Amino acid sequence: MAGRSYDYIVIGAGSAGCVIANRLTEDAGVRVLLLEAGGQDSSMFIHMPASAAIAARDPRITWGYNTDPEPHLDDRSIQEVRGRVLGGSSSVNGMVANRGNPRDYDGWAAGGLPTWSYAHVLPYFRKMETFDRGADDWRGGAGPQHIETCPATNPLDQAFLASGPQAGYQRTEDQNGRQHEGFHVAQRFTRNGRRWSTAAGYLRPVLGRNNLTLEIQAHVQRVVFDGKRAVAVEYRHQGVATRAEAEREVILCGGTINSPQTLLLSGVGDAQHLSEHEIPVVAHVPAVGRHLEDHLIVPIQYSTSKPVSVARKLSRLGRWRTGLEWLLFKKGLGTTNFCETGCFFRSSDDIAFANIQHEFYPLCANMGSDESNFAEGFMFSMGIMRPGSQGRVKLVNADPSTHPSIRFNYLEAQDDCRQMIDGVRKTREMVHQKAWDELRGTELTPGEQTQTDEEILAWIRSIGSTEYHPCSTCRMGTDEGSVTDAEGRVHDVEGLRVVDASIMPSNVTANLNAPVIMIAEKIADAIAGRTPLAPLEDAARRAA
Repeated sequence: MAGRSYDYIVIGAGSAGCVIANRLTEDAGVRVLLLEAGGQDSSMFIHMPASAAIAARDPRITWGYNTDPEPHLDDRSIQEVRGRVLGGSSSVNGMVANRGNPRDYDGWAAGGLPTWSYAHVLPYFRKMETFDRGADDWRGGAGPQHIETCPATNPLDQAFLASGPQAGYQRTEDQNGRQHEGFHVAQRFTRNGRRWSTAAGYLRPVLGRNNLTLEIQAHVQRVVFDGKRAVAVEYRHQGVATRAEAEREVILCGGTINSPQTLLLSGVGDAQHLSEHEIPVVAHVPAVGRHLEDHLIVPIQYSTSKPVSVARKLSRLGRWRTGLEWLLFKKGLGTTNFCETGCFFRSSDDIAFANIQHEFYPLCANMGSDESNFAEGFMFSMGIMRPGSQGRVKLVNADPSTHPSIRFNYLEAQDDCRQMIDGVRKTREMVHQKAWDELRGTELTPGEQTQTDEEILAWIRSIGSTEYHPCSTCRMGTDEGSVTDAEGRVHDVEGLRVVDASIMPSNVTANLNAPVIMIAEKIADAIAGRTPLAPLEDAARRAA
């Protein structure tokens, strides 16, 4: 193995890793090696928003993870798409830009992480973004990550927006601003008709820095320790065994699946689990890979009585036309991610704040299918935002090329079942508002014959899938259930940090790309020794 030395080695060029590499190399005296297991983000399907589902199914740019049989989802194995390409999952996700509810972060603070309150994270949300409607007390106007407001002109989107107030829900003009809860026009990570991943926003503009080295097709095997201190990384670069030394820190940004797997392969985790695979124990940190959370979703679908569904434009000929128009002009249907409206609402009056999300689509589709399957109609992709169910990631063996064992235990918590059932009923109430009278057809799924709690829950178990928002396998905290401290430093070792969705103490009421970028921005300041941005207490108090 050829050895080279850097100040920092960042593992994973995804939503967090691109941010960390950018911010650390702002100091010209700091040498950073950024390792990415995948390759270049050159595929057209990555950059055309309408082809996000194709990108997510491409085995050349994804990890190909599947869960173990899920015991509460009829023992079905669920596909868990994770990006293996520059930009990571920000290059294959649905591009929906949501931050979460202020109470999510205040809950983190109340749980023993006082510097992660909404007032503390808000300045980093503002720092990361350029919002197309301009900066204000909650939004940023000069950050690397572009966020655009969707047009939402389809009659089905307009009916969705009108139905919310008719059903007694609020309308919010900016779910990422002062008011989170309610019906909204969606926002997305796009710019001028193209996906805007963290590779586009943070990495590509700084690749010319002399102090940044990027290596793609670099699959990390393990972190090497000298006693308790992380000192090097062993990886296979384009198939060749390679080693690089880290003089200051190794920073894991592999994501909720890969980061705990790498820790375990490196001897950091539950000692008994490591001994089962004959991996020498560096540090007994039993929570590594545990507390796995995700947003479970179901597709509530309806036919429509008028020819207004976007699916009409997605015939074979229509797709060719869409692709050509996008290639030539960056215009037309190719610029949409199809999810241009949504809402956050409470499944019952007993819930303290919004716990269910709708991503609304003016078409029908099975997003978890191996093939594209658009059909006419409209669909509510309904997900539970703060699940009580938890799963785990663990090793199958000590071979880094073997996918880990993943199980989410969806619907293990009875309260999750109750919230999902109530969410289905609330959705039906929304669709029976006046706004839908001229467009509503028949209920396709779960179907009008599905009425009792038992029938609804059986349908949820038969069709429920992931919104691709895994988190919390390397949780921040101070108790036995945590893996890292409030700045991502791994317990009981030195020179090793985790910065990605795995360190979230619990899931948030949002899609996770924006929160992960915020987390990386915040911890980058801590790594670099910069004074943290001042909490925005007044704006936080005025947020709802």
